[in-house]
Amino acid sequence: MALTIQAGALAPAGLQAAEALPQAGNTPLLAAPQASEAATLRRLLVKFKSGASGIDAPLPARTAQLAISNLSQRLPSGQPGRPVVQLVLQRSISAQLHVVLTDRGLSPSEMQQLIEQLQRDPLVEYAEIDPRIKPQLIPNDPLYDSRQWNLQPPGPGREGSANLPGAWDVARGEVAPGQGVVVAVVDTGLRPHADLASRLLPGYDFISDASIANDLDAQWDSDASDPGDWISLRDSEKAEFYGCTVSPSSWHGTMMAGTIAAVTGNSLGIAGMAPGARLLPVRVFGKCGGYLSDAITGVYWAVGLELPSLPDPMRAPPVNPYPARVINLSMAAAGSCSAAFQEAVDRVRAKGAVVVAATGNQDDTQADKALSQPANCRGVIAVTAHTRRGDLAYYANSSASTTLSAPGGGFGINQLANDGDSITSLGNSGLTSPLSDSYEEVRGTSIAAAHVSGLAALLLGMQPNLSPDQVRVVLTRSARAYPTNSHCQTSAVCGAGMLDAEAAVRWLQANPAPVVPPDNSGTDQTGGGGGGAAGWPEWLLLLSAVLLSGATRRRHQPGSGPQQAGCQQPTGQAGRM
Repeated sequence: MALTIQAGALAPAGLQAAEALPQAGNTPLLAAPQASEAATLRRLLVKFKSGASGIDAPLPARTAQLAISNLSQRLPSGQPGRPVVQLVLQRSISAQLHVVLTDRGLSPSEMQQLIEQLQRDPLVEYAEIDPRIKPQLIPNDPLYDSRQWNLQPPGPGREGSANLPGAWDVARGEVAPGQGVVVAVVDTGLRPHADLASRLLPGYDFISDASIANDLDAQWDSDASDPGDWISLRDSEKAEFYGCTVSPSSWHGTMMAGTIAAVTGNSLGIAGMAPGARLLPVRVFGKCGGYLSDAITGVYWAVGLELPSLPDPMRAPPVNPYPARVINLSMAAAGSCSAAFQEAVDRVRAKGAVVVAATGNQDDTQADKALSQPANCRGVIAVTAHTRRGDLAYYANSSASTTLSAPGGGFGINQLANDGDSITSLGNSGLTSPLSDSYEEVRGTSIAAAHVSGLAALLLGMQPNLSPDQVRVVLTRSARAYPTNSHCQTSAVCGAGMLDAEAAVRWLQANPAPVVPPDNSGTDQTGGGGGGAAGWPEWLLLLSAVLLSGATRRRHQPGSGPQQAGCQQPTGQAGRM
């Protein structure tokens, strides 16, 4: 669909040349234009009266051109020094209706005078300006209006909304927003949800531990679907799952994917940030998380880097034919950024990929918490979470190195009135193994990061040559200020501001070649809890199946209203955020 369409862009037709008419008086065609008026209008819609020429059927374009030319000749003369405006056929819509161009730009008052002159011609039924029509895309997805406060324009009571409708209009052009941009969801894998439809690309499973994988093997393979990551009471008693709380399957990767690129306008479920983007599932987490090495391997593969040969049963996969431009890392572990993860970030950024990571959910009311890794790695866009009212979410890690915030849901530090709504995304009804598609109520810095990944894809869809640092500049320069009664308005720990999709795409339009400041790393090297990542002997991240420690998740069946599930999420040392 065109971003800006011209009224009447239909099939061409023709009109027999009109008979010559007597001069329509001596009224000058155009008065002298006002000095303050810009001469920018050139397009008209002109309709001849049916039967005025005796022929109503479509005729060759040349005939219509003659009719418009004759009409132009019948216009009265202009004032001295002002030539008569000449009319040229641009295209025909029907036998009588035509799109007509003037030979020069006219001011609004000049165009109005021309229209009045044309309407006095006895063969003309009407003439009017052919205006620019800017489509206003409002999704028909049934949960968009009722549940997706996070994507709607900001306003009283939803100061933290991400403002998507205007961004979709601007970014859409001839294709869907984010068209063709590949976003790697490095997570638990994805379920083939109906609201993702054809968005899914062939992914890969990089979990190397059979007990974590939960898919009956310890092999890397091309099945990146999510079999579930539940922790049973018996699981929690095993040494390999020490510290993992009993919990149902999270379907975490599917939730992230839904916010990033759920199909929009399909009369089903929810809308996604970048509905034209393609989703690359990279499975690196299973029961109680996964290993850092698997996560790094998955990130390398996602951007198209060739992996070294491996012995069976983990043969190196073929090079990914769909290199990702955006890497969504909705994960967190305590400590400063590890050298291995920093190297991974550096390498994928060198390939042009934007790396987006959640700052972490420390799950307390203490503000100004150090960022978790990988959000504290150099070059990563570190995303904290704000609430519906634009307050910093009580669970969200944030520091001076935060890049910006995005909708994460839940209550804020300042406990603003009418706050607390969660984010609706995709899920599955299975408590352990997958069952039917569902819609989930979630909250956390994880889902906040997914919002930013979606907008990054939308920006890259508009301008594919943007570098990762240029994407950061667009996001931060266009961020919306925090509300005056919010924690972030007085504490400089939340980054540049709140994510604003429409402001971002319009800023990019005005600044197609963003200039990157000299120091734009956005890192946080202060570390956080536990003495740093280097002290983890086995690098087991314990990324448990949790969106937020203590958060409540509610399930929805497609087309139904929200239903409280009442299951409490476990508390973990570190987890998918």
